[in-house]
Amino acid sequence: MSIDRSVQLKTLHLYGMAAAWGEWQAEYGSQQKPVMPEVWLDRLIKAEQADRQARSLNYQLKAARFPIHRDLLQID
Repeated sequence: MSIDRSVQLKTLHLYGMAAAWGEWQAEYGSQQKPVMPEVWLDRLIKAEQADRQARSLNYQLKAARFPIHRDLLQID
């Protein structure tokens, strides 16, 4: 029975962790040497924090409804 942890993390709305889990599996999945749980748990938590911060910033920028971006060439 194969457990797709990425799907489980997305179900829990932990999108940053799901992305980091996929990257971690690609990087360390084939290694036979075990990795300490604290190492990968810290990495997953940091990825989730960064993802939430980025999503919050995007939401705040949309909610602010700034006018379209203009550079100096477009200003009279």
